[in-house]
Amino acid sequence: FPVWTVLCSGVALQNPAAFNWFSTEYFTAALAALMLSMGITLTPEDFVDVAKRPVAVIMQFLLCYAMMPLLALGLGKAFAIEPALLAGMVLVGSINGGQASNLCTYIAKGNVALSVLMTTATTIGAI
Repeated sequence: FPVWTVLCSGVALQNPAAFNWFSTEYFTAALAALMLSMGITLTPEDFVDVAKRPVAVIMQFLLCYAMMPLLALGLGKAFAIEPALLAGMVLVGSINGGQASNLCTYIAKGNVALSVLMTTATTIGAI
């Protein structure tokens, strides 16, 4: 997968028009296939194992909405970024994990069930 990502990125940088066909409809279908392919690798036992460690879930939830925006704020101040961009950095720092984080966790052979649960929890928390 990383090889395909690098190759497609290289082609897109050299010839952006080569990916004009990849519209929102195709992107949505590709994202659904990606989510399904990761989902079928999980078992209910994977989520039971995650549920046995509620402190990890609570800690990560709190860090998502506390540490990430504060880290963005600190980096923005350290590099003297103008206020409008700094506000954007803090907002982006507040965004919960998503499909990309689940994919990276899967590729790194991490705890995908925990990543999926955290994506779900932080999304619900953002509502």
